[in-house]
Amino acid sequence: MAEPIRYRVSHETVYKYTSPVDVSRQIAHLSPREISWQEVVSHRLDVKPDPGERTEGVDYFGNPYSSIMVDVPHDALVVRAESEVIVSPHSPAPGAASPPWESALAIPGVWDRTTKLDVEQYRVPSPAVPVLKSTRDYARRSFADKRPWMDAMLELTQRIRREFKYDTKSTTVSTSVEEVLELRSGVCQDFAHLMLSCLRSLGLPARYVSGYVLNRRKDGKDSNAGADASHAWVASHCPAHGWVAFDPTNGKIADTEFVTLGWGREYHDVSPLRGVVRGAADQKLAVAVSVVPVEDPASV
Repeated sequence: MAEPIRYRVSHETVYKYTSPVDVSRQIAHLSPREISWQEVVSHRLDVKPDPGERTEGVDYFGNPYSSIMVDVPHDALVVRAESEVIVSPHSPAPGAASPPWESALAIPGVWDRTTKLDVEQYRVPSPAVPVLKSTRDYARRSFADKRPWMDAMLELTQRIRREFKYDTKSTTVSTSVEEVLELRSGVCQDFAHLMLSCLRSLGLPARYVSGYVLNRRKDGKDSNAGADASHAWVASHCPAHGWVAFDPTNGKIADTEFVTLGWGREYHDVSPLRGVVRGAADQKLAVAVSVVPVEDPASV
């Protein structure tokens, strides 16, 4: 059986402004979430310039967040998160037995005290993840009648990996699911939104997961696509296994290589950093992420 893995994670975001801004307000989802399979050993969030106000909280979905306000003139904002976590094996094997995928559909007309609201709320569309005939048709190629849930989910995950090109220049944060389906390219956020739309369009519950994926380098290349920035994947609920996570960007089940920050309906619920500034300036953004096992010499 696989052993738990301890990771050191660093995530630095730098905004540079063409002229000083007076105020910056940011919401940060940069603290790893404490989960049954993930222990948060330590976490630190540093902000420069020093914030005039800073509060910590937990959002509707149960994710930790920090609210930050910098109220002195500044031409750059640096937000750096440093964390250590221990991630334990928690996902079923690709060939694990599972019931037909239709068993995960809602039962029409049944809604009582036994209903799992944490599951049902992820069946419905959200602003960035609409329910579409086109995504339903795309998903249906993997979800044949009575096919085992695990088999269908993994095939859809691997099809997106195989049929879509990872291209950081092809889309933006506002690119729609329809456009991604037409372009056949994008980044992890796009592929997660696409897979969410596929599953919800079939009536299956699915949530967006934000975090990081191991980026140990092999032969000068990343072992996982999307590893140099925050990453995104999808979790869907199976009656036999509970929530199981899949990474369509890399075509695999998400297990010990993945560090979870939080989850929600879509990217906008758990974006690592979002906010507003007061001042007439353009901005440039730079992000650097590192995820390495503590035992790895590269992390020392």
